[in-house]
Amino acid sequence: MTKGQIVKDLRKKIALSCRILGNRGVTRGAFGHVSARLPGSDRILIKSKGPEEAALEFAREKDIITIDLKGKVLEAPKGLDAPAETEMHLAVYRARPEIMSVIHAHPDWVVLLTACEKPLLPIYAAYNPPGLRLLLEGIPIYPRSVTIVNEELGVDFMKTMSDKKVCLLRGHGMTTAGASVEESTLISLNVFELARMNYLAYAIGEPKPIPGQDIEEYQRRWASGFRKRMTGPSSTGEHSDWRYHKELLKRQSLHL
Repeated sequence: MTKGQIVKDLRKKIALSCRILGNRGVTRGAFGHVSARLPGSDRILIKSKGPEEAALEFAREKDIITIDLKGKVLEAPKGLDAPAETEMHLAVYRARPEIMSVIHAHPDWVVLLTACEKPLLPIYAAYNPPGLRLLLEGIPIYPRSVTIVNEELGVDFMKTMSDKKVCLLRGHGMTTAGASVEESTLISLNVFELARMNYLAYAIGEPKPIPGQDIEEYQRRWASGFRKRMTGPSSTGEHSDWRYHKELLKRQSLHL
Protein backbone atom coordinates (compact mmCIF):
# COMPACT_ATOMS: atom_id res chain seq x y z
CA MET A 1 0.00 0.00 0.00
CA THR A 2 1.37 3.41 -0.95
CA LYS A 3 1.88 6.20 1.58
CA GLY A 4 -0.86 8.18 -0.12
CA GLN A 5 -3.31 5.30 0.24
CA ILE A 6 -2.39 4.87 3.92
CA VAL A 7 -3.13 8.55 4.54
CA LYS A 8 -6.40 8.36 2.61
CA ASP A 9 -7.58 5.26 4.48
CA LEU A 10 -6.64 6.73 7.87
CA ARG A 11 -8.40 10.01 7.11
CA LYS A 12 -11.51 8.02 6.12
CA LYS A 13 -11.35 5.98 9.33
CA ILE A 14 -11.02 9.10 11.53
CA ALA A 15 -14.06 10.67 9.83
CA LEU A 16 -16.00 7.44 10.38
CA SER A 17 -15.06 7.45 14.07
CA CYS A 18 -16.28 11.05 14.33
CA ARG A 19 -19.63 10.13 12.81
CA ILE A 20 -20.04 7.11 15.06
CA LEU A 21 -19.31 9.13 18.20
CA GLY A 22 -21.49 12.03 17.10
CA ASN A 23 -24.44 9.87 16.16
CA ARG A 24 -24.24 7.85 19.38
CA GLY A 25 -24.40 11.08 21.39
CA VAL A 26 -20.93 10.75 22.91
CA THR A 27 -20.39 14.41 22.11
CA ARG A 28 -22.38 17.24 20.55
CA GLY A 29 -21.86 19.23 17.39
CA ALA A 30 -18.22 20.05 16.73
CA PHE A 31 -17.25 19.78 20.41
CA GLY A 32 -14.80 16.92 20.22
CA HIS A 33 -12.05 15.62 18.01
CA VAL A 34 -10.52 12.34 16.84
CA SER A 35 -6.89 12.07 15.80
CA ALA A 36 -4.43 9.42 14.64
CA ARG A 37 -0.67 9.22 14.25
CA LEU A 38 0.62 8.40 10.79
CA PRO A 39 2.76 5.25 11.25
CA GLY A 40 6.49 5.88 11.17
CA SER A 41 6.22 9.67 11.10
CA ASP A 42 5.77 12.75 13.28
CA ARG A 43 2.54 13.65 11.49
CA ILE A 44 -0.91 13.60 13.02
CA LEU A 45 -4.29 13.58 11.27
CA ILE A 46 -6.96 15.33 13.31
CA LYS A 47 -10.59 16.48 13.02
CA SER A 48 -10.49 20.19 12.24
CA LYS A 49 -12.19 23.27 13.66
CA GLY A 50 -12.83 26.68 12.15
CA PRO A 51 -15.39 28.69 10.15
CA GLU A 52 -15.91 25.79 7.72
CA GLU A 53 -16.05 23.10 10.42
CA ALA A 54 -18.55 20.25 10.37
CA ALA A 55 -20.22 18.64 13.38
CA LEU A 56 -18.84 15.21 14.22
CA GLU A 57 -22.07 13.61 13.00
CA PHE A 58 -21.33 14.90 9.50
CA ALA A 59 -17.52 14.68 9.37
CA ARG A 60 -15.94 13.59 6.09
CA GLU A 61 -12.39 13.08 4.87
CA LYS A 62 -12.10 16.77 3.89
CA ASP A 63 -12.57 17.72 7.56
CA ILE A 64 -9.45 15.81 8.63
CA ILE A 65 -6.31 17.94 8.48
CA THR A 66 -2.59 17.20 8.92
CA ILE A 67 -0.36 18.65 11.65
CA ASP A 68 3.03 17.76 13.12
CA LEU A 69 4.00 16.91 16.69
CA LYS A 70 4.70 20.60 17.36
CA GLY A 71 1.14 21.50 16.38
CA LYS A 72 2.04 23.18 13.09
CA VAL A 73 -0.68 22.81 10.45
CA LEU A 74 0.83 21.13 7.38
CA GLU A 75 -2.27 20.51 5.25
CA ALA A 76 -5.72 22.04 5.69
CA PRO A 77 -8.41 23.45 3.38
CA LYS A 78 -9.24 27.14 3.68
CA GLY A 79 -11.46 27.82 6.69
CA LEU A 80 -10.22 24.81 8.67
CA ASP A 81 -7.58 24.76 11.41
CA ALA A 82 -6.37 22.58 14.26
CA PRO A 83 -8.74 22.46 17.29
CA ALA A 84 -7.91 24.55 20.34
CA GLU A 85 -7.16 21.43 22.37
CA THR A 86 -4.68 19.98 19.90
CA GLU A 87 -2.09 20.18 22.68
CA MET A 88 -4.01 17.52 24.61
CA HIS A 89 -3.60 15.09 21.73
CA LEU A 90 0.03 16.03 21.20
CA ALA A 91 0.84 15.61 24.90
CA VAL A 92 -0.37 12.00 24.72
CA TYR A 93 1.54 11.25 21.50
CA ARG A 94 4.77 12.78 22.79
CA ALA A 95 4.67 10.91 26.08
CA ARG A 96 3.46 7.57 24.73
CA PRO A 97 4.93 6.42 21.40
CA GLU A 98 2.77 3.27 21.43
CA ILE A 99 -0.40 5.36 21.13
CA MET A 100 -1.73 5.70 17.59
CA SER A 101 -5.08 7.41 18.20
CA VAL A 102 -6.48 9.93 20.68
CA ILE A 103 -10.08 11.07 21.14
CA HIS A 104 -11.45 13.95 23.20
CA ALA A 105 -15.21 14.22 23.78
CA HIS A 106 -17.72 15.86 26.14
CA PRO A 107 -20.28 13.24 27.26
CA ASP A 108 -23.04 14.75 29.40
CA TRP A 109 -22.80 11.90 31.89
CA VAL A 110 -19.07 12.39 32.42
CA VAL A 111 -19.42 16.16 32.81
CA LEU A 112 -22.18 15.77 35.41
CA LEU A 113 -20.69 12.91 37.43
CA THR A 114 -17.27 14.55 37.70
CA ALA A 115 -18.82 17.93 38.54
CA CYS A 116 -20.79 16.30 41.37
CA GLU A 117 -17.83 14.16 42.49
CA LYS A 118 -19.76 10.95 41.96
CA PRO A 119 -17.25 8.16 41.26
CA LEU A 120 -17.73 5.62 38.51
CA LEU A 121 -18.55 2.31 40.20
CA PRO A 122 -18.28 -1.27 38.86
CA ILE A 123 -22.05 -1.76 38.88
CA TYR A 124 -22.04 -4.39 36.12
CA ALA A 125 -19.93 -7.12 34.58
CA ALA A 126 -21.78 -9.36 32.12
CA TYR A 127 -23.70 -6.33 30.82
CA ASN A 128 -20.47 -4.92 29.36
CA PRO A 129 -17.19 -6.59 30.47
CA PRO A 130 -14.97 -4.12 28.52
CA GLY A 131 -16.41 -1.24 30.57
CA LEU A 132 -15.71 -3.11 33.79
CA ARG A 133 -12.15 -3.82 32.69
CA LEU A 134 -11.45 -0.16 31.91
CA LEU A 135 -12.69 0.79 35.37
CA LEU A 136 -10.58 -1.86 37.10
CA GLU A 137 -7.51 -0.76 35.15
CA GLY A 138 -8.07 2.72 36.52
CA ILE A 139 -9.82 5.82 35.19
CA PRO A 140 -8.15 8.90 36.68
CA ILE A 141 -9.79 12.33 36.86
CA TYR A 142 -7.90 15.47 35.89
CA PRO A 143 -8.98 17.99 38.57
CA ARG A 144 -9.15 21.03 36.28
CA SER A 145 -11.91 21.99 33.82
CA VAL A 146 -9.94 24.28 31.51
CA THR A 147 -9.30 23.59 27.84
CA ILE A 148 -5.82 22.18 27.27
CA VAL A 149 -4.50 24.84 24.89
CA ASN A 150 -0.72 24.86 25.49
CA GLU A 151 2.16 22.51 26.14
CA GLU A 152 2.34 23.39 29.84
CA LEU A 153 -1.25 22.30 30.41
CA GLY A 154 -0.69 19.24 28.23
CA VAL A 155 2.21 18.12 30.39
CA ASP A 156 0.14 18.77 33.51
CA PHE A 157 -2.74 16.73 32.08
CA MET A 158 -0.43 13.79 31.35
CA LYS A 159 0.65 13.70 35.00
CA THR A 160 -2.91 12.53 35.67
CA MET A 161 -3.58 10.40 32.58
CA SER A 162 -0.14 8.76 32.66
CA ASP A 163 -0.30 5.29 31.06
CA LYS A 164 -4.09 4.84 31.29
CA LYS A 165 -6.40 4.30 28.33
CA VAL A 166 -8.84 6.93 29.51
CA CYS A 167 -8.81 10.05 31.66
CA LEU A 168 -11.83 12.07 32.72
CA LEU A 169 -11.64 15.85 33.09
CA ARG A 170 -13.64 17.42 35.90
CA GLY A 171 -16.75 19.15 34.53
CA HIS A 172 -15.30 18.93 31.03
CA GLY A 173 -15.27 15.51 29.36
CA MET A 174 -12.90 12.64 28.64
CA THR A 175 -9.82 11.73 26.65
CA THR A 176 -9.10 8.21 25.43
CA ALA A 177 -6.04 6.67 23.79
CA GLY A 178 -5.52 3.46 21.87
CA ALA A 179 -3.31 1.53 19.49
CA SER A 180 -5.71 2.30 16.63
CA VAL A 181 -8.66 4.50 15.73
CA GLU A 182 -10.92 1.51 16.28
CA GLU A 183 -9.60 0.91 19.79
CA SER A 184 -9.81 4.53 20.94
CA THR A 185 -13.35 4.72 19.52
CA LEU A 186 -14.52 1.59 21.32
CA ILE A 187 -12.90 2.75 24.56
CA SER A 188 -14.82 6.04 24.23
CA LEU A 189 -18.10 4.21 23.64
CA ASN A 190 -17.56 1.88 26.60
CA VAL A 191 -16.71 4.73 28.97
CA PHE A 192 -19.73 6.65 27.69
CA GLU A 193 -21.96 3.68 28.55
CA LEU A 194 -20.29 3.18 31.92
CA ALA A 195 -20.90 6.82 32.82
CA ARG A 196 -24.47 6.75 31.49
CA MET A 197 -25.40 3.70 33.55
CA ASN A 198 -23.73 5.10 36.67
CA TYR A 199 -25.61 8.37 36.27
CA LEU A 200 -28.93 6.56 35.99
CA ALA A 201 -28.09 4.38 38.99
CA TYR A 202 -27.29 7.45 41.11
CA ALA A 203 -30.56 9.01 39.94
CA ILE A 204 -32.47 5.96 41.22
CA GLY A 205 -30.68 5.64 44.54
CA GLU A 206 -27.38 4.39 45.93
CA PRO A 207 -25.61 2.17 43.37
CA LYS A 208 -23.72 -0.83 44.73
CA PRO A 209 -20.63 -2.37 43.15
CA ILE A 210 -20.94 -5.94 41.93
CA PRO A 211 -19.68 -8.68 44.32
CA GLY A 212 -15.93 -9.00 44.69
CA GLN A 213 -16.10 -12.63 43.61
CA ASP A 214 -17.54 -11.57 40.25
CA ILE A 215 -14.70 -9.09 39.75
CA GLU A 216 -12.20 -11.82 40.58
CA GLU A 217 -13.91 -14.19 38.15
CA TYR A 218 -13.59 -11.74 35.27
CA GLN A 219 -9.99 -11.00 36.17
CA ARG A 220 -9.27 -14.73 35.96
CA ARG A 221 -10.98 -14.90 32.56
CA TRP A 222 -8.93 -12.01 31.22
CA ALA A 223 -5.72 -13.53 32.57
CA SER A 224 -6.54 -16.84 30.86
CA GLY A 225 -7.27 -15.14 27.54
CA PHE A 226 -10.94 -16.16 27.52
CA ARG A 227 -12.29 -12.72 26.69
CA LYS A 228 -9.63 -12.21 24.04
CA ARG A 229 -10.76 -15.36 22.25
CA MET A 230 -14.34 -14.11 22.33
CA THR A 231 -13.65 -10.53 21.20
CA GLY A 232 -10.52 -10.73 19.04
CA PRO A 233 -10.31 -9.61 15.40
CA SER A 234 -12.47 -11.29 12.78
CA SER A 235 -11.40 -12.74 9.43
CA THR A 236 -11.47 -9.19 8.04
CA GLY A 237 -9.27 -7.91 10.86
CA GLU A 238 -12.06 -5.77 12.30
CA HIS A 239 -13.28 -5.98 15.88
CA SER A 240 -16.93 -7.10 15.93
CA ASP A 241 -17.96 -4.05 18.00
CA TRP A 242 -16.40 -1.68 15.46
CA ARG A 243 -18.25 -3.52 12.71
CA TYR A 244 -21.48 -3.24 14.70
CA HIS A 245 -21.22 0.52 15.06
CA LYS A 246 -20.39 0.89 11.38
CA GLU A 247 -23.55 -1.03 10.50
CA LEU A 248 -25.65 1.09 12.87
CA LEU A 249 -24.37 4.21 11.17
CA LYS A 250 -25.07 2.74 7.73
CA ARG A 251 -28.62 1.81 8.72
CA GLN A 252 -29.28 5.30 10.07
CA SER A 253 -27.97 6.86 6.84
CA LEU A 254 -30.38 4.75 4.81
CA HIS A 255 -33.30 6.14 6.83
CA LEU A 256 -32.40 9.80 6.35
